[in-house]
Amino acid sequence: MRSGQSHTVWFPELKTILKDRWTSNLTIEEQFDLLAELNCKLSQIRTDNNIQPAMMWCPNCKARHRSRFSDISITALHYAAKRFDLCSAIEFNELGKKWKKFSVEKNLNIYGKSIDETIQEKEIHE
Repeated sequence: MRSGQSHTVWFPELKTILKDRWTSNLTIEEQFDLLAELNCKLSQIRTDNNIQPAMMWCPNCKARHRSRFSDISITALHYAAKRFDLCSAIEFNELGKKWKKFSVEKNLNIYGKSIDETIQEKEIHE
C-alpha cells in the first residue's frame, strides 16, 4: 500500500463513476443511490488493493488498534461535484440548502441514517 492511501477516497474509478452519473438535478434519494454505488466501489478498491485503515491509540485500553474506514457522505459528494467542476458555486449552495431541509425533515445524518438510530448504536457500543 502506498503511503497515505488509507486516507484516499477519490480514486480514479470513483471519479469516473461520479462524472458519468452526476447531474445537478438529482433528487436526494438519487444522490444516496449514487453514494451507495460509490461506497460499494470504494470498499471493493480497498479490498482489492489490501488497503488497511490507519492505526489509532485507544485511550481506554491503552493499545493501538486499526480505526474504521468511513463511507463517503452526502456532503462529501457535493464537495466532490464542486471540486471536479460538475456543478457551479450556485448549484453547490442549492445542493446544501436542499440537503439541510431534507435532513431536518427526515432526521437523517450525512450518511443517510436516522439520527435516533445512530445515537442508539453509539450507546450500545459504549
